[in-house]
Amino acid sequence: MFNKLHGYLLSLLFVCVFLLPVVAQVQCRVVDGATHLPLGQVSVQHKQKQTTTDNNGIFLLTNFVAGDTVRISHVGYETLLWRVPEAAGNFTIPLQATYITLNEILIKGMEADAPLLRVPAAVAALSPRDLQRDNNIIIAPALNRIPGVLMQSGTLNTNKLIIRGIGSRSLFSTNKIRAYFNEIPLTTGDGETTLEDIDLSLINRVEVIKGPSSSIYGAGLGGTLLLGASRAAFKQSQVGVEYMTGSFGLQRMVSHAQSGNERANIRLVHSYQQADGFRQNNAYFRSLLSLHGQFYAGENTIISLLANRINVKAYIPSSIDEVTFRNNPRAAAANWLQLRGYEAYQKTLAGTSVEHQLSRCWELTGSLFMQQRTNDEPRPFNFLRESAQATGGRGKLQYKANDGNRLVFKALLGTEIYSEFYKWQTYRNAGGRQGAILSDNEEQRRYVNLFTQAEIVWQERTTLVAGLNFNQTTYDYTDLFRSGNRDLSGNRNFGTVFSPRLALNHAFNDKQAVFVNISHGFSPPTLSETLTPSGQINPDIRPETGINYEIGWRGQWQPLQYDISVYAMDIRNLLVARRTGDDAFTGINAGRTLHAGAETALQCVLLKKRREQPVVQAFANYSYSPYRFLNFRDLDADYSGNPLTGVPRHVLSTGLDLQTDMGLYASLNLQAVGSMSMRDDNTLQSEAYQVLNSRLGYRRIFFKHLATHMYGGCLNITDERYASMILVNATGAVPRYYYPGAPRNFFGGLSLSWVW
Repeated sequence: MFNKLHGYLLSLLFVCVFLLPVVAQVQCRVVDGATHLPLGQVSVQHKQKQTTTDNNGIFLLTNFVAGDTVRISHVGYETLLWRVPEAAGNFTIPLQATYITLNEILIKGMEADAPLLRVPAAVAALSPRDLQRDNNIIIAPALNRIPGVLMQSGTLNTNKLIIRGIGSRSLFSTNKIRAYFNEIPLTTGDGETTLEDIDLSLINRVEVIKGPSSSIYGAGLGGTLLLGASRAAFKQSQVGVEYMTGSFGLQRMVSHAQSGNERANIRLVHSYQQADGFRQNNAYFRSLLSLHGQFYAGENTIISLLANRINVKAYIPSSIDEVTFRNNPRAAAANWLQLRGYEAYQKTLAGTSVEHQLSRCWELTGSLFMQQRTNDEPRPFNFLRESAQATGGRGKLQYKANDGNRLVFKALLGTEIYSEFYKWQTYRNAGGRQGAILSDNEEQRRYVNLFTQAEIVWQERTTLVAGLNFNQTTYDYTDLFRSGNRDLSGNRNFGTVFSPRLALNHAFNDKQAVFVNISHGFSPPTLSETLTPSGQINPDIRPETGINYEIGWRGQWQPLQYDISVYAMDIRNLLVARRTGDDAFTGINAGRTLHAGAETALQCVLLKKRREQPVVQAFANYSYSPYRFLNFRDLDADYSGNPLTGVPRHVLSTGLDLQTDMGLYASLNLQAVGSMSMRDDNTLQSEAYQVLNSRLGYRRIFFKHLATHMYGGCLNITDERYASMILVNATGAVPRYYYPGAPRNFFGGLSLSWVW
């Protein structure tokens, strides 16, 4: 009897042990591979059972054993055959988007977490394919294909981004536009952004919010750029190297190692780039080391890490006058050439963030970051030495209410805190070396953003968004030089600025939607604008503010997709930098401008493959920007009614893309830029120009593990002579307005990666 009972127990134990993995249940979460946003209504097939993910991208997997294959598919994404791992636990599964239709491009900015067709704002997204139509050296060509966006590029280290006319009056850099890299601010405490420091090998996605349409990013009157870091492919490890060479001594080497699975994703990148440049005193050297990782701590917590280190030495050819521009565009400005002027800087950017799902409805996220920068710049008029250290944090608490799998309400409350300590000294320039000290300064810059936003969704088709941002910015300036009894120290508090936003989006169906948007924005003065010509704090300067009114229409009709918007932005307290010397500027609130215009983005799939991915695709993007001064007085001059300086009225970007199953791809794109006023009195105009670029490439995997990528191309095919950047309102006996664009040039490269 005992032996029989013992046998029954052993048999039962044997069955239980082997049935245990079969009756187990795990939770799986399907997300967008680029944005990491959850994907709802994803089709999941396991054996004979089929289900879909809920609004949080979650599905439950039951009755499985390790090694089972699960088929996961969703419109606009590549179908994934996922093998159940042997390790226990819950899993996050990313899908890769095909970026074919508007309803497939997920927007993460403004906490939208929704397809572009459902977002009530003027926002554009650049996919990896959009970023790789050129030579991968600089982001400017990709941004210039977005209507309403113009990035002027004087050299690799001198760029100026303009969105809907905002930033056009900046002299040598980008301001009044905010930028974030993985939620870490790239914008300094006084509003300047250096986009060219982020290597394109680090980026797989860019979102551009045009105008002050976001209530949660603070002082960005022109808009906001959100850059997303590249991730390792799902359940894949890879090491590789890429080498590119080109005209004018261009060389570029990128090495990377990366690995990704259900629990972690990590990527290490090193790049080195150098170029002689086509102009005198135009050499450029840059090295970069970047580490980015994402880890899952438990079932509901994601930890992200980011660390970048960059070293740059860039010689400065500066701008040239009209005669030199027409007769010898390769020349550098004589004073910069004689001195061999340059800038040499080092930057460190690091941060960490945590996303924690408190419950099905509540989510808490927070991040901490730090930035450090040093720079030496021998210039014709002095020797500049500067350093800056910045720290800050950003956090938000979000609530989501669902009706089944459908989102019906979302609300968030958050804050962003930033503090920057900036020091700079100027010295006499002793033949390119540091001489006697001329000034010694430091400034503490701080801002606090408090923001809140609510979103209501009716019947899955109508979305109402209301938001409010509270900002307080302060500058504390200390004059350490204090020549004699003269102390220029002072502080400036711009008070609390309230920026509301109200927007509505209505989708008529899955292919048509309209939106309206009313939003307020502001930009505080830069350092030079806060000081008087004598160097003291300017007590009268005020932030530049604006209200944007916009209506847009997005949709798809057969193979044609369109995104059309009409807007009017009223800018008050216009900030004008008035030059008072070679390296001296002062800011004034000179008046009021009207930025009224229209933008159109068209995309047409001309030929498709079996799986609905495009083989031949055409695009055409156009912006009409008749901006003007409504009321603008500077000293005794009245410029009211004149066109806004530094902005072309017409910009067209068009192109054609080819992709094949064999791995061959090609692109041809044209940018046509109209003339623009270079002086406030409208007495001088730049010439319109057209630049034609091309790229041809081939991708192939050999021996199941060796991924190869060969490519080459030609930029400025027609050898157009044009000004790629202008210096508005240049002064001097012979004003230097022009930064010449590069003539016809070629590039080619090879990438090899071992994948397993």
